[in-house]
Amino acid sequence: MPELAEVETTRRDLKKILIGKKITKVEVFLDKIVYNKKDYFIKTLEGLYIKDIKRRGKWLIFEFEEKSLIIHFRMEGRFYLKELNDIRDKHDYVIFHFDNFSIHYNDPRLFGKMEIVENKQMPNFFESKKLGVEYTDPNFTSLYLKKKLKGHHIYIKKILLDQSYIAGIGNIYADEILFRSKINPKAYADKLSKNKLEEIVKNTAIVFEESLKCKGTYPNIDGKRGTYEKYLKVYGRSGKKCYECGNELKRVVVSGRGTYYCPYCQK
Repeated sequence: MPELAEVETTRRDLKKILIGKKITKVEVFLDKIVYNKKDYFIKTLEGLYIKDIKRRGKWLIFEFEEKSLIIHFRMEGRFYLKELNDIRDKHDYVIFHFDNFSIHYNDPRLFGKMEIVENKQMPNFFESKKLGVEYTDPNFTSLYLKKKLKGHHIYIKKILLDQSYIAGIGNIYADEILFRSKINPKAYADKLSKNKLEEIVKNTAIVFEESLKCKGTYPNIDGKRGTYEKYLKVYGRSGKKCYECGNELKRVVVSGRGTYYCPYCQK
């Protein structure tokens, strides 16, 4: 699933080629991807110039003069840069055409979402999603976490996956952050010390910055996969040796999600 690093990589790549460009044509091949009415979606976007491309948590935002297109990739959504006459893949469900290229929205799992929102309604849109802070927000501190976690006697892994605490963390990065912080995924959030909360703050930034340098773990707009997978410490490595202590890594299910950790480093 695209998480903050993957969405931010997509944002950076698309911003290099789309700012100031006019959408000449829009094609929608699966109505449920579009949360507006299909005809409105197409007629509204055709002819608009892209002013900026932003991100909030795992949401990608195409900003126009008066409106914005908000995109959530969900499980497997992604954009590919294509030539104008490239053959459509069977999982390409929305295509945006420009003067001499197009971008295809591909989504094998069909969970993605696109919605046009008036710019003046954007604050209300994201307020309704109850998103927490970004890892780059100066308010993201151990004190912020302490206040948010007070009385929350639930697993810290579940907390990290909840977007109302820290926006953008998904399953892969939650496991990596907890490993680097030497915190067991089943540790209770309200019992973590100030030092452990500081570790979460520090390692959230480290993990995302490292991943961004590698362009994440996901196929990018050029079709090439980001290379951060080969630097993952625990995620997907069940049964292999821990890089820190040499013992065997384990996989358990926490809050319904496959979770990878070291039982020795993360007691």
